[in-house]
Amino acid sequence: MALDFVASAIANCVGNLATEYTSPYLTYFFRFGKIVEDFKNRRNELKSKRDEVKDAVDEALRQTEVIKKGVEEWLTKAEKELDEAQSLEEEIERNKCFNWCPSCGWRYCLSIKVAKKTLCISKLVETCNFQRVGQRPPLQGIELLLPKDFMRSESSTLAFNGIMKALKSDGVNMIGLYGMPGVGKTTLAEVVLKQATEQKLFDKVVSVTVSQTPNFNEIRERIAELFGLKFEARTENGKAEELWRKLKAEKKILIILDDVWKKLELQTIGIPFGGEHEGCKILLTTRLQQVCSQMDCQKEFKLNILSEDEAWALFEDKAALKDDSSTSNVAQEVAHECGGLPLAIVTVANALKGENLDGWIAANRRLKSSRHLDNQDVCGGIYGCLKLSYDYLKEENIQSCFLLCSLFPEDYQISVELLTVCGIGQGLFNNNYLMEDLRREIHLALSKLQKSGLLLEADDQEHVKMHDVIRDFAHWITSTGENIFMVKDGLMEWPMSERFGYYTAISLWNIEIKHLPNKVEFSKLKILFLKGKNSLRVSCAFFERMTTLRVLLLQDVVLTLKALQFLTNLRTLCIINCELENISSLRNLENLGIFALLETNIYELPEELVGLHKLKSLYFSYNEEPYCYFPPNLLSRLPSLQELHVTRTNNVNLLVLNSLSGLTALTLRVSTHQCSQENFVFPKLQSYNIAVNTYIEDLAGLSWRTLRIRDFSSSLNAFKELFCNMEKLTLSDVTMEHKNIVPDVDQRGLKELTSLELIYCENLECLIDTTREQSPTTAFSNLVNLDIEDMTSLKELCHGESPNSFLKKLEKLRIFNCEQLKSVFQMDGLLRNEESQMWTISNLRSLELTSLPALENIWKEPTHHVRLQSLKEVTIDGCDKLKSIFSPCLAQSMLHLETLKISECEKLEQVFAFDKEMADLEENQVQPLSNLRSLELQSLPALESIWKEPTHHTIPLSNLRRLELQSLPALESIWKWPTHRAVGLPCLQDFQLVNLINLSSENFLISSLSLEKLKVCNCPKLRNFTIQKEVNEQIQLEELYLSELGNSFQLLISANCNQEYIAVGSHEEVIDCKRLRYIFSPMTVRSLSQLDELYIEKCDELDQIIAEDQVCSSSDGDLQPISFPNLTVISVQYCKKLKRLFPLGSARCLPKLNRLLVRGNSKLEQVFELEDEAEATTEKEIKFDELYSLSLEELPSLVDFCPRGYHFVLSALDDLKVEGCPKMTTGFFIDTKQYVHAKTETPQPVKQDAKTIRRSKSLCELPPYKEEL
Repeated sequence: MALDFVASAIANCVGNLATEYTSPYLTYFFRFGKIVEDFKNRRNELKSKRDEVKDAVDEALRQTEVIKKGVEEWLTKAEKELDEAQSLEEEIERNKCFNWCPSCGWRYCLSIKVAKKTLCISKLVETCNFQRVGQRPPLQGIELLLPKDFMRSESSTLAFNGIMKALKSDGVNMIGLYGMPGVGKTTLAEVVLKQATEQKLFDKVVSVTVSQTPNFNEIRERIAELFGLKFEARTENGKAEELWRKLKAEKKILIILDDVWKKLELQTIGIPFGGEHEGCKILLTTRLQQVCSQMDCQKEFKLNILSEDEAWALFEDKAALKDDSSTSNVAQEVAHECGGLPLAIVTVANALKGENLDGWIAANRRLKSSRHLDNQDVCGGIYGCLKLSYDYLKEENIQSCFLLCSLFPEDYQISVELLTVCGIGQGLFNNNYLMEDLRREIHLALSKLQKSGLLLEADDQEHVKMHDVIRDFAHWITSTGENIFMVKDGLMEWPMSERFGYYTAISLWNIEIKHLPNKVEFSKLKILFLKGKNSLRVSCAFFERMTTLRVLLLQDVVLTLKALQFLTNLRTLCIINCELENISSLRNLENLGIFALLETNIYELPEELVGLHKLKSLYFSYNEEPYCYFPPNLLSRLPSLQELHVTRTNNVNLLVLNSLSGLTALTLRVSTHQCSQENFVFPKLQSYNIAVNTYIEDLAGLSWRTLRIRDFSSSLNAFKELFCNMEKLTLSDVTMEHKNIVPDVDQRGLKELTSLELIYCENLECLIDTTREQSPTTAFSNLVNLDIEDMTSLKELCHGESPNSFLKKLEKLRIFNCEQLKSVFQMDGLLRNEESQMWTISNLRSLELTSLPALENIWKEPTHHVRLQSLKEVTIDGCDKLKSIFSPCLAQSMLHLETLKISECEKLEQVFAFDKEMADLEENQVQPLSNLRSLELQSLPALESIWKEPTHHTIPLSNLRRLELQSLPALESIWKWPTHRAVGLPCLQDFQLVNLINLSSENFLISSLSLEKLKVCNCPKLRNFTIQKEVNEQIQLEELYLSELGNSFQLLISANCNQEYIAVGSHEEVIDCKRLRYIFSPMTVRSLSQLDELYIEKCDELDQIIAEDQVCSSSDGDLQPISFPNLTVISVQYCKKLKRLFPLGSARCLPKLNRLLVRGNSKLEQVFELEDEAEATTEKEIKFDELYSLSLEELPSLVDFCPRGYHFVLSALDDLKVEGCPKMTTGFFIDTKQYVHAKTETPQPVKQDAKTIRRSKSLCELPPYKEEL
């Protein structure tokens, strides 16, 4: 609120004060009274102005305005002047007594002081001309606070990191974040906004909610407000233009558009974008994946639900639960019902927070029984959110398709084919006659439901899933209104309900009652699903009053088909795994359009099917051999038949197929004999799944055009009409008439083929021969997956120059055991037209080459125009003639490689070659190999270098988790650069160096705290291995394996607060030990709390495992005793100089030890050594509660397993082997509880025959344990 200040007129005499008061001495003396009067007037005027300004400041603060700096400074000066004026006035009052006999000196001095103060006050009053004392601050929004419901999960972390990376990348202006309702998109967007603000990535950031019905004017106003813009224009276009100019003036801005439901015209709002403003980046959140596509998002990120552990952590926090709470168990069940959906978790947890146990149990029961109307207080907010998504579907057919999915059980993998036939029977999209059109519409509807977040992707494209919370919401929708559903699982008794007459759909799964009732009134029922359990029998009378039924699914029940005679309105009948009687009673189902008879006891279709004149789709399979039998001429007498699906061996006469003029879809398993009929050719089909001499799964693969041929030596001419639109082709053990597929098998180039699998096709030398006159100009242009195996004659993929777009979309390539293949990609042919072919094979994601003895190169030069930016997985094995793999150009393009495994390549000399240009990459560019996670190199005898690169450049292996180098005898170094340089491997978890006989001592530094497994074996020239860690940090090492190491090898773990690295080689901080005296120092041991397994073999110079001279007892300072709290396996073998394993104190700190193997250590005297003999005055008991296997073998110097004065209790011991221990003084005994005891009482050897003792057989052979022994 603004306050208008107008300064009062100052008296004429005041205007000349400065001159008047600098008059001679007499003026100050005789006009003292006038000077004091003016002073008081100005003081009072200043006080009034001060009070007015303070009132204005208080009002501005109430309006959340920021006070102007000038106003604050004026108030400070005013307060100071008024304080000084008050002191001066008090001085005047104290000296009034001198008015009649004034001192000339005093009056003169005081008069000057008052006059000067009056002048200062007057100037301050004159400067009090503030139009406004405050102003609105630039709005940052509440987004800068971290959302309280934010749950860091694996999915949110991946999405967040991806979004932040995209925000920092040039050329990425539009980013999409999508996911199902309630998954946390808005919350994550708020976190992104906060981070972008804190990291100062943008000059301005703004977040606006768009919603289902966007109000462009409100969006405009919100953005303008946050940018401090006041619109002068009144029209929508005028405001958009003003906002456009304002945003253009900002160099770098981020706009978050939350909750977008459809494509937005940004120009209409006034947001400059793309070429209009490259500094403007937009992050949109949406439930609908298609919105990301419509908005041309360059990067899309999907936010998934929480894992079970993540969900429980969030639920536990929001419900304020404690671990020992009495409600913990039932609360976990309630949390499970939320299905990992953050919105559901937070809503339910908040609703039940503070409830007693009874309240939790009641809520859990209601959630599990889907009593939605009782759950309004718990789930109302969730359903309201989902209702928006449901209403936005708009089309009734899509809404019905959504509700249809809710009829299946919880967490069910719903067959798309089953949904399709049920949806068609229900009457969805009934304005179409053709089955292929209906099928297409339903598939599109399911796709829209997935993109809207109301359906989830399943394990494959043949199925979909519905989230538990979404399913409950669908049941809430169908609990009232016109469509009322009943869905039950595990029905124990028939429900007593008066609403049966209102149900439009009933779905009963895993029914456990023996019989269903008779003549129940189902006057509105259209859909019925029944799945029995334990031989459910359905009587004829059960269906008698279901005259409106359109869809019937029966599974695992026993019935006679005579029971269906009343269902004259039935459109879809699907019978799966049922025991049927009287199948001839189908003639009354005159409206039946889809009939599926799968895995029943019926192997022969009845003649009565000819009466089903409206039958469009027929599915038939039999669960036993020999085959499915069709009566003669049955198929030719079904005039409306458009689809035939037979997945078992059958007697179908293929010539009949050409007489079915309406046939568009075919699933058929056929034999060589059936295909060999003279002049037979399969008709053109819109969809098909044909298997020759191989199997087909029921209701699977029906949406693809697939041909699979096995053990076939006849002509492929019968299939020639299918090649024009074929999507998947498999040829296995097929004797080829020709040396190529294109053009000899198909002249058109198989342009729609996406998957090709070739297995032992004799005589085939190449996929395509372009030297032939009839060769097409385009071939294999849509191929995504190519799998080639045991092709003994294959020499190349393409003979001659490659056709246009050859393998342009290839993503996965696997070639196995092709003896004559010399080159995979002929780059000279691929790139003959550089402009059009520059990015060929750039979509390749997975490459696997195995057992290719003649392969000389993968990519035949030139490769300078080839990019492998999509490649993620590479496996190469058994390619003996291959010398190098990735040229400099190829290596530099591999931005997303994650896994590389190379083995058994006899002549391979190097893996990667980088050129000098790599050092010139900009800092914000993605570095090659920066995403590499696993690198395995094994059995490569000629390998001299892994990467050949400029010595001044560091390869950024920041995501490497596994590094295994094994049997590389020619490898002398891993990285070639100065020893003081460090390579960052912060994520390394598994590090193995095995049989590297020439790997010499060198320095390279890697991050250590993630390391879980370390294996170093047969590396005689490798001197030492130092793990450096931060002070007070724990190494996560779980498995340590050291074997056959040189005499100078040392493992050391040291704390260094300045570095966080592992040093391999002669690191300057490593003590130069001339032989391996010990493996661990006590400090090292205390850093290995996660160590799980310990293997030590053939360390000839080893005389201690833990350094004796550094061992500290628990009483020494603050050090803890030696402990391996997670160690489960100890194996120490053939260490010639080793005298003891561990100090006795560590025996108490092996709580999880379950296997102990000590063998071939010729000088070993004690397993557990007693450090101080004085401690053995009284018997002490030590328990090994988990140890089930103990082996002491070939230990000629072993005196005791258990020190004298102690006794070990081995309650879990199952296997005991003591052999070749002639000096052993420890005896083993067994008590009445079958516990084994180890005890040493005498220095004399115990006579104990060498034997292996197992609990299950001969543990009783041990002498009995007596406490007095």
